[in-house]
Amino acid sequence: MSQAKENLSKIVEKLNTNPKAQAVFVTNIAGKDVDWEMSFQFNLDNQDPFFLEIKNRNATVTEGTKPDAIILMSGDPTAIVRICEGKGDFTHAISREQITVKKGKVMDVIRLTRAITIVLKTK
Repeated sequence: MSQAKENLSKIVEKLNTNPKAQAVFVTNIAGKDVDWEMSFQFNLDNQDPFFLEIKNRNATVTEGTKPDAIILMSGDPTAIVRICEGKGDFTHAISREQITVKKGKVMDVIRLTRAITIVLKTK
């Protein structure tokens, strides 16, 4: 398992038990809470592909490729490791061209950053 995938898996494990982080995955539409369903494909340099899927306020990290992923990212795996250690975020990694969003909306990636930040700040 790559360091990037391993670190993200540890964050996801904590995220799934953190109601405040899980609340990031809820959107209020016309007064009704709707769970955010999202999938992120990571095709990182010199790493096996993996994806992160969010469904029913829970996230899972799985090896392989999700052909219908909503977000497709590629780039330097070190950037993901740093994000998971709280030493950066997706916004900076994208602006520095360490991570490229090849498909999907950057705003959805920023939403994932918010959930990761909540997990990292919760001890």
